[in-house]
Amino acid sequence: MAIHSAPFSADRTSGMPSPLDSETAMLLRTVLLPHFERATSWGDLCARLASKGYEITFRNGHLVLADEAGKPVCTGSMIGSPLARLAERLGRPKLRTDCAGVSATLRN
Repeated sequence: MAIHSAPFSADRTSGMPSPLDSETAMLLRTVLLPHFERATSWGDLCARLASKGYEITFRNGHLVLADEAGKPVCTGSMIGSPLARLAERLGRPKLRTDCAGVSATLRN
């Protein structure tokens, strides 16, 4: 069964990452996808990504990887690990949302 997510617009106000060029997407996939695939929980995934300098945030219903400065880098879908697939395997993430309900972080 195919899982599809709604398209998003990448602009400064949305907090969403710009589309990746193919080379960058491949590099991120090569380095990060194994951590997504081997993670046993959301906490484990966060620890694995933190060791590489990334953190998980949620914006406009998408899982977004951000760098150490908080700048959005890519979505999980962009590197081959969409939120729906992760939630199916790791369980639904427990989130803390911002006041507007547009962005969220994982709760411990």
